Amino acid sequence: MKSAIVAIGTELLFGHTVNTNAAYLSQELNELGIDVVYHYTLGDNPDRLKRIVGMASEDCDLIIFTGGLGPTEDDLTKETVCEYLGEPLVYNQEAEERIKKHFERLNLTLSPNNRKQTYVPEHGEIFQNEVGTAPGFAIRKNRKVYACMPGVPGEMKSMWQRSLKPYLMKFEDAAIVSRRVELFGMGESLAETKLMDLISTQTDPTLATYAKQGNVEIRITSKRSTE
Repeated sequence: MKSAIVAIGTELLFGHTVNTNAAYLSQELNELGIDVVYHYTLGDNPDRLKRIVGMASEDCDLIIFTGGLGPTEDDLTKETVCEYLGEPLVYNQEAEERIKKHFERLNLTLSPNNRKQTYVPEHGEIFQNEVGTAPGFAIRKNRKVYACMPGVPGEMKSMWQRSLKPYLMKFEDAAIVSRRVELFGMGESLAETKLMDLISTQTDPTLATYAKQGNVEIRITSKRSTE
């Protein structure tokens, strides 16, 4: 299974917020044996998001979106993805009850625009938010999975562990295992030269060199049916 991670939020492009979600999800997906082949980052723009959904759908079996599920007018990830998939949004009572309880626990007043977060895909697998307000979801269509989660890292990680990860494990058919070898006293070019007979003929496992501060890392990776 090949996947793409799409991070939505203009604050990511401005550099005000670091996209830690992509790094976290990449590690988690690889542990499930799912190859991550694309990272996309874009602002709160539905037209650009539609184009990204189309591009990612050409190559990937799984597309995960983070961010843009909030209550404000520029939070349009859910609406844009569902429009692309032809999936209607319907009211979800459980989501509204959870949002109300969340505000009560924090002793805050519920804003009318939070009702926007009570609408979810009619035919999707709904992931209720245990630590925030925005529910997430996964839709399986045309043998592909489209999943949306909040952009707040704490909410995203909670939803991933509680909901999306168990959901994806139903489709697991391989395991990816990586090991690192640290080399000191030589540069990346010399390390690659010494390993070229392995690198030039590699299939599985694969080898890749990475230049670090003061050392070179060799990453050895294998993808097989089981760990």
